Amino acid sequence: LAQVKHPPAESTNCHRARGRLSTARTMARLLAGVVAASVVSCSLGQPSMYTLTGACYMEDGIDGMSFVKQGNTRSGAPYYKAMHAEKYIYYDPDCMTSTDGTPRWIIDDSKPDVTREHDLDGDDVCNYIARIDSNDTRYPPTSGEWTMNCAGNYQPQFLILLEVTTTGTLSTTMQGAGTTSTTGTTRAPVFYAPKSLMLSGACAYKRAMNGLTYDLAGTTADGWPFYKAKGVDEYIYHDADCDGAGTNTVAMWVFDSSKPNTTALNDLDGDGRCTYHARIDSTGGKLLPTFAMWRMYCGEAAGWVSVDLTLKEAAVPVAGGSTVISSATRGGIVTSVAVLSLAIMQALFA
Repeated sequence: LAQVKHPPAESTNCHRARGRLSTARTMARLLAGVVAASVVSCSLGQPSMYTLTGACYMEDGIDGMSFVKQGNTRSGAPYYKAMHAEKYIYYDPDCMTSTDGTPRWIIDDSKPDVTREHDLDGDDVCNYIARIDSNDTRYPPTSGEWTMNCAGNYQPQFLILLEVTTTGTLSTTMQGAGTTSTTGTTRAPVFYAPKSLMLSGACAYKRAMNGLTYDLAGTTADGWPFYKAKGVDEYIYHDADCDGAGTNTVAMWVFDSSKPNTTALNDLDGDGRCTYHARIDSTGGKLLPTFAMWRMYCGEAAGWVSVDLTLKEAAVPVAGGSTVISSATRGGIVTSVAVLSLAIMQALFA
């Protein structure tokens, strides 16, 4: 990898300014969902809201959406509706009314008919945004490999559902035009982080990166996990502002030859430039995707190219870092709602 250790800095014009408003809206929606769900959870004492992340880039509009419990379907399973959008999560014992179908949790843009036993969207076909097979009607899995419709191509996608319940305490207050102060009791959302990731899909110029295994190495100052490749100084990390300029920036995940400074909040490689092998925007606090389109530097002739990168994961609960603890419910990394809220507010009002 020596020949590509220091590729030219990517022009910041391609990822600054654009998406700033949408990023703020997504973050605001995420925080609003946490606040709203905390109120619901106080009265119900059970998981009442999930915030989704990890969608493929073709469906990244649902990243950051908060799904609030609406009630129960005929099977007794809960169903959820996205705040401010006609998107639903529900359990369907048979999506085609064939009576011998596979039961599954579904993400759909059709509201489920709570009186139906099967094919809850009534379309007689298995058509949905995403699904995961399951015999558990109590709740959808908080982390797992779903089959997702990505521009007409159904592909495996590791999705996270951040859960809010009533087993912890958090006071959240927002003030401003059209906003009321709200205090709620919640449980911290659960993030699932893989212990190791193997890369494939890099362009020919970066072919030496294919097959590298990146191990979880710790967390950075803002609580995100970072990874180091086995046997070589190559890293994956999250950077809120890749050159530290501080204006109209978009947070991103990057592949880099420089080790991130775990005490810095931005420009983690300390070069004052956006220099890296590849990057993907992390609008709305998006977790590291297992399959997505990245911008990668592919040599002087090709320049910066969009490539589909796959990070095959060995999903193991991990521990370490100031915001990471082990043995979270259904495994994974627990990041406090307070930390998440602070990061969102900083992004909104910086």
